[in-house]
Amino acid sequence: MGLTRRYRHMNWTATPDLEPDAPPTLHIFQCNGENEQGVLCGQQSAAGEDFEAARGWSFQHLQANPDHRSYSHVLSRPWRMIPEIEPDPEPIVPLSGPARG
Repeated sequence: MGLTRRYRHMNWTATPDLEPDAPPTLHIFQCNGENEQGVLCGQQSAAGEDFEAARGWSFQHLQANPDHRSYSHVLSRPWRMIPEIEPDPEPIVPLSGPARG
């Protein structure tokens, strides 16, 4: 389900981060309605993990502003990059000890 690109002589895949420690996916609904002067409203719901709560805001905003009928769903989803093959760690080069002589 990801997009693959070649980078630094390795193949990488970009994929949604579904790990337990990943940041949450956040939803915002933003009003694209305009006032009588043609100025964009731009009001938006609070960012949150609950899609229905964000979408519910748009109905409340519509009730208060019946001419505002266009909205954007703004989604913030964490992604991660995964190499096709895990690169070998850098070799450990021992530091030279004190000179003996």
